[in-house]
Amino acid sequence: MKKSQYKIYCAGPLFNPKEREEMASIASALDSAGYDYFLPQEDGLEFAKLLPAFIAKNIHPLQAAIILNMAIFSLDVFEIIDSDGLALNLNGRVPDEGAMVEAGIAWANNKSLVIFKNDDRSLIQGNCNPLVMGLSNFEFVENYKDIPIAFAEKFKKSSNDADSLVSPKFETAKKNGRTIREYLSSKKTLNEITELLILLFGEMRCQHISNQRENSILAHMQQ
Repeated sequence: MKKSQYKIYCAGPLFNPKEREEMASIASALDSAGYDYFLPQEDGLEFAKLLPAFIAKNIHPLQAAIILNMAIFSLDVFEIIDSDGLALNLNGRVPDEGAMVEAGIAWANNKSLVIFKNDDRSLIQGNCNPLVMGLSNFEFVENYKDIPIAFAEKFKKSSNDADSLVSPKFETAKKNGRTIREYLSSKKTLNEITELLILLFGEMRCQHISNQRENSILAHMQQ
């Protein structure tokens, strides 16, 4: 890992050569842009390498596995909290379970998230799970080179928001969720619920579409 202003935690599947190659490409893109990063396959604890050392010390394999699992969990939690953002590789038929936990920890601790996805496979009619996509404001990038660009935009925005009374993402979502629950509990009509959702998220959605169009125009200009 190299020293720089921002550190990014790289989260995603690591269970076969192709997955590890993708994660290495994400880290490489961040490194080339001057970001520090934590990549578990390079910078973390390797279960397979450490297990023989425990056995050599006459520790039962099952006990060694427990110790290593707790150590890996603790290290990864620290690295997430110690990072400024998290890059989430969402490629695959289903998201990686560990990466989902890591992303949730990052989001709840107000870290910037960028989702990378250029795999069309998904389980929900061509769409990704909204609980996952919501972690990055329903935005994602499809090219490795766009990952550091997306982080630069998020860090710039968070820096601007630091001087205002903007609620943390977790508190904002909780507040909106409470309002929706109150509507559902009071048996509001579908029309009333729809009007509420437009009120809560319509402006955000319009801004999201506007940003997508702006990014698309810039991409075409650069070609």
